[in-house]
Amino acid sequence: MLDYLQTLLSEPIAFFDEAIFRVLAVLIGLCCHEWGHAYAAHCCGDDTAKRAGRLTLNPLAHLDPMGALLMFFVGFGWAKPVPVNPYRYKGNRVRADLFVSLAGITVNIILFVLFTVACAGLSLRMWRPEVVAEYGLTTLVSYRYNAVWSVISGTVTEDFGLLIANAWVAPLVRLCAYTALVNLNLAVFNLIPLPPLDGYHVVNDLIFRGRFRLSQRAFQIGMLIVMVLSAQGILGRIISAVVYPAQDLLLLPIGAVWG
Repeated sequence: MLDYLQTLLSEPIAFFDEAIFRVLAVLIGLCCHEWGHAYAAHCCGDDTAKRAGRLTLNPLAHLDPMGALLMFFVGFGWAKPVPVNPYRYKGNRVRADLFVSLAGITVNIILFVLFTVACAGLSLRMWRPEVVAEYGLTTLVSYRYNAVWSVISGTVTEDFGLLIANAWVAPLVRLCAYTALVNLNLAVFNLIPLPPLDGYHVVNDLIFRGRFRLSQRAFQIGMLIVMVLSAQGILGRIISAVVYPAQDLLLLPIGAVWG
């Protein structure tokens, strides 16, 4: 968080350059995540989100003002939770709640796959053919190596110079790489079993058959705990421990196709 603010003060142009891509990536991830919840709830018979105007991909319907400001200035944020009424679910409510809870995470995973594939395909155009042949495409887009982080930070043309064949492709690769990373982070983050995250509902539904009914106050306390753990870097370490192997798994078929 402090790194973003320090960049704003010391290098404002670099800050706003990164902020544009960061906000676009987070907007795509958060808005599609909330749409996933709304769509799943609608499929289960609850039209609360639809009547509230949330069954849409329009970012304005999902943005929370404070979450949007933090997203821009400190690197993280949130959208407005989708309103649902479990008592309107048809059939088994526990099963429906599990379906709705997993919907947002599933959308983020799908977007992670799609944008990673797009990043890999565009990277073939950006890097010189001999570079791809020497290092392999999966190395150039892997989070374990410097190249993709140079792309995400927007410095790839300066860092790698003559190794770049088509510099005009770099912003597209950057957006795809950033969006893939954000969506994978959102999926892993929301699987953490703490209220109000989706992971709490998943654990409650799968293990405890939906028996726990927490108060609004408990969800507020849970959110405070999540923010403290995030500020301490604990959640970041947990997420990173999953993100790297998850991308490695996806890169296996990409490597089989493109090298």
